[in-house]
Amino acid sequence: MDPNEKLDNFYTAVIDSATAQSIEIIEDYKKTLQKIYNERKQAAQKKAQNTYQIETDNIIREKNRRLSGDILESKRKVLEKTSLLTDKIFKDVRKKLDAYMKSPAYVKYLSNKIAEAYEFARGEEIIIYINPSDEALKSVLEKITGVNLTISNRDFMGGIRAVIPSRTILIDHSFTTKLSEQKETFRLH
Repeated sequence: MDPNEKLDNFYTAVIDSATAQSIEIIEDYKKTLQKIYNERKQAAQKKAQNTYQIETDNIIREKNRRLSGDILESKRKVLEKTSLLTDKIFKDVRKKLDAYMKSPAYVKYLSNKIAEAYEFARGEEIIIYINPSDEALKSVLEKITGVNLTISNRDFMGGIRAVIPSRTILIDHSFTTKLSEQKETFRLH
């Protein structure tokens, strides 16, 4: 082989070797870049997923907070309306009660409650009170029941109250108590 051929062979071998090395270096560089790209892509995706989750949780919390506020506001409005309606109903009840207290049925009701209280005492001392507004009915009721009655110094709207001192018992058939019990029961439903 002549020197030019040797040089050509050498040149070809060097170029082939350099090309192979450069291809290998480029491939290693590509692999390294691909690895860095994949790592950064995963990190970016993880960060995006975390941000997405945080923002989703924030939106859910905000929605729940607003929903709770709306629910509380609705409950407040319902309670306010219920209270207004309850007051209106009990004002109507009070008017009907006032009308009832002017009827003969009221005298019969009082005489029955007085008789019940007197029977309950079984001969022991009993003080039966009627409301100050019923003072005009005192003599009629005493005639009907045969029981001495006392005018209360406290207004209890109507009905009777009785005390058996020896047994420390209070019998309360007052309209104030019955009305407040009904109002309380009414509000609980």
